[in-house]
Amino acid sequence: MRYLLPFLLCLALLQAAKPKVAVVVDDCGYSLADAKLLAAIEQPLTMAVIPGQIHSRAAAEIFTAARRHAVLIHFPWTPLGNNRQAYPVRVEPGYSAAQIQAMLDKARESVPGAVGLNNHQGSILSANQEMMDKFMGVLRAQRQPLYFLDSRTTVNSRALSTARKYGIPAARNDIFLDGTQTETYIARRLAEAVGIAKRQGTVVVICHGTRPVTKRVLKKLLAQYNGRVDFVLLPEIIKLREKR
Repeated sequence: MRYLLPFLLCLALLQAAKPKVAVVVDDCGYSLADAKLLAAIEQPLTMAVIPGQIHSRAAAEIFTAARRHAVLIHFPWTPLGNNRQAYPVRVEPGYSAAQIQAMLDKARESVPGAVGLNNHQGSILSANQEMMDKFMGVLRAQRQPLYFLDSRTTVNSRALSTARKYGIPAARNDIFLDGTQTETYIARRLAEAVGIAKRQGTVVVICHGTRPVTKRVLKKLLAQYNGRVDFVLLPEIIKLREKR
């Protein structure tokens, strides 16, 4: 019995020392079949659901019912280029605080159970300091707090620094996994992410639940790292980083 306590203590320390990986799956809400496929993955995932889509609410409910995943609002912000879509729930440059609040209310209604949000696209909006101040001011005023993840769609993003300025629990994406749709590429990027986690203790990665190769290989690739890293939900990463 006298050896059991030191053993358990060592085990707990080893577990705490494992690299922590938070996998965020963007672009959920378009397909119930995709939501069910992703919800069945055993590792904890943070599911980012685009509000205002036909299956947004149902997808969020599927993820919540799985009891091991977290749900984010994947909030459309103004992007660069000509790839703009007419998202029914979005934030554009020039929106007032009242307009932002109205959109946030719609987003929360569309994505029940969301505990945070991250930006969908948004290379123009996230680089706009005035709009980031306005958005984070609205976010800070919520009666039910939400944490924030800067998807980091541009190196000019001011979203994370502004969130922290307003005292909002926040983190940023470290690496996109699936910009190229081949298993070799995604596997290499996941290995790079694990390498980052080993060096700095934590890593946040983003992939996309609508991309065919991602859907096909994500479960298998995550399983390869079981026991070598801890897959955790995004709030845990945010808490760990705030303690530094």
